[in-house]
Amino acid sequence: MLPPNCSEHSRAAEVATASLLLLECGLGTLGNAVALWTFFFRLKVWKPYAVYLLNLVLADLLLAGCLPFHAAFYLRRKSWDLGRASCQALLFLRALCRGAGVAFLTAVTLDRYLRVVHSRLRVNALSLRAAWGISALVWLLMAALNHQSALPSEADCPGSEPREESFRHRWREAFFFVQFILPFGLILFCSVGILRTLRKRLREPDKQPKLRRAQALVGAVVVLFALCFLPCFVARVLLAAARACGLRSAAVHAADVTGSLTYLQGVLNPVVYCFSSPAFRHSYRKLFYTLTLRTRRQHTEAPGWDLRDSDS
Repeated sequence: MLPPNCSEHSRAAEVATASLLLLECGLGTLGNAVALWTFFFRLKVWKPYAVYLLNLVLADLLLAGCLPFHAAFYLRRKSWDLGRASCQALLFLRALCRGAGVAFLTAVTLDRYLRVVHSRLRVNALSLRAAWGISALVWLLMAALNHQSALPSEADCPGSEPREESFRHRWREAFFFVQFILPFGLILFCSVGILRTLRKRLREPDKQPKLRRAQALVGAVVVLFALCFLPCFVARVLLAAARACGLRSAAVHAADVTGSLTYLQGVLNPVVYCFSSPAFRHSYRKLFYTLTLRTRRQHTEAPGWDLRDSDS
């Protein structure tokens, strides 16, 4: 939070942040709606990782529903007119879904790691009921860890009652950093282990396509996580370290823009789905062809000169 004599508003940063949020809402809703349809109508074989992916889809869809309200907050120059209760609900749901998305993406990577690197462990015989139980525990844990987000301050939602900032603000900042460092470290560790094991097992030429698909999946998860969270992580570190008024103001604007990138995960997660099962690749390919054909048809049927009308 900036000192009173520092200018916190930047119209360019606020419009850029709102635009990114609206774009992420549209693309994330479309991509995850197709994934949800695939889960219920196309996916024939259910395994624990599919349960985690389904919960990831639900978290991304709920998060996409929060983004238009978040964008309106920035378009109104960080003002909130819908009341304190709605602000509480929105902040909590947004933090909950983003945290759950990170947790389930990590769970998918950990599940792949155990099945590939430690295939003889009994945990790999996990039933679907146990996977649903783990998913429920993840939601409950994320709700408990993000409960402080349901207590907005004047900086979060202008017009709400001022509250003591110290503990809650420090807790939220510390949890954000931990939420990035631990999952990203675990994902990197699991990814390296998976690639090493697969390179030893899949040396034959006929198994190289399977190796490349596995490498693409692992690489997609790592790149997705870094692209979505690393810029915001760096911006928040700079914000915490900045002391001069001008630097803190610039760091706040950078944190706003890069913070909106953390919701890009919901847009890019369908890439993970495509590598995890052919059913998702078929659904997204069908959607792409449908949109492409519709665009071509609109161009073909574009209105032109009617010779009969011109002669009359």
